[in-house]
Amino acid sequence: MNTNKISLKQILECLVIITCVIFSTFTVAEDLFHQQTLRIGFHRPSFHDYSREDLEISVKILTEEMGKELGIETNVSIYEDINSMNTDFEKGTINLIFASPLLIANEVDNSLLVDGFKMIPSGGTADRLVILTRKNEGMDNFMSLRNKKLGLVENDPTSDLYVNFLAQSNFKKDFQDTLKKMPREKKSHQVILKLFFGQIDVTCVYENFYQTTAELNPQILDRVQIIEHINGILQGAGFFHKNVDPAFRERVINAAIKLNTYPRGRQFLEIFKTEEALRAIPSDLTMTKKLFNDYQHLKKIK
Repeated sequence: MNTNKISLKQILECLVIITCVIFSTFTVAEDLFHQQTLRIGFHRPSFHDYSREDLEISVKILTEEMGKELGIETNVSIYEDINSMNTDFEKGTINLIFASPLLIANEVDNSLLVDGFKMIPSGGTADRLVILTRKNEGMDNFMSLRNKKLGLVENDPTSDLYVNFLAQSNFKKDFQDTLKKMPREKKSHQVILKLFFGQIDVTCVYENFYQTTAELNPQILDRVQIIEHINGILQGAGFFHKNVDPAFRERVINAAIKLNTYPRGRQFLEIFKTEEALRAIPSDLTMTKKLFNDYQHLKKIK
C-alpha cells in the first residue's frame, strides 16, 4: 500500500481547517471594526517637527485623557514603519490613521478611507508649501538656483516631491543633480534659520512654520522671501477606515471639531501648533496626488 497517497478525506479536512482559519480572521476583523473605541495610529516619521517623546507622552496621554472626558475609549499607537501601520489599519487594529498625506495617498489603499479630521495650523495659509530664498542675492526664481545649497527637513517626502517637481520643470533633472544637497535638519525652524544665516541658499517648508519662526525672529522677514508656492498640499490629517460605524465616526469628528472650545482640547491643539480641527475628506488628497502624477509625467518626457 502506498502510504504517501493523500486520501480525499484528508484533502477535505485540510480545506475545512483553511476555511475555518480564514473565516476566523475575517470575524476578528469585523469584531474590531464594530468596537466603539477610537484606535489611532500615528506614523512618527511623518511628524518631523515633533519628537517621539511629544507623540508618545504628550499626545498619547492627552488624547487618552480627552477620550475619557468625552466618554470615548481611546488608544494611541506610534509607528515607525508605514507598512506596519497600514497592515494594522487594514486589519482593524487601528481605525484612524495619521501620516504624511503623500504616504497615505501612495501607500494606503485609498478605497478604505472615509472622512476624518485635519489640524489647521497657526499662522500662514493652511496646506501651502513654500520655497524660501534670501532677498537681493539673485535667487528670485527657481531657475536661478542651479548649484545652490538646498536644505531640507528629515522625513518630509512632500517637500522633497515639490522641490523635485520644480527641478524637473526647470532643469529636467531631480534636485540631487541640480542643487547642492546639504545635511538635513530635524525641524523646519532649523532650516529656516540656516537660510537666514547663509548656511544654505534655499529650502522648502509649510508656510505656517515659516510664519511662526518669523514671529519669534521678525528680522527673518527682512532677509527671506517666498519665490514659489503650491496650495492644497494637505499638511496633516487623519482618516477613518470605511468599516468604522458611521455614527461613532461622526461622534469622534464632531468632538475633534470642538477641541478649541475647552482647555484640554486647546492644549492638544497647541502641541501641533494648530488653532482648530476641521473635517477632512479623502478628496483633500487630490492636490497631493496631482503633484505626484505631474512629477512622474515630467520624468517620463524629459
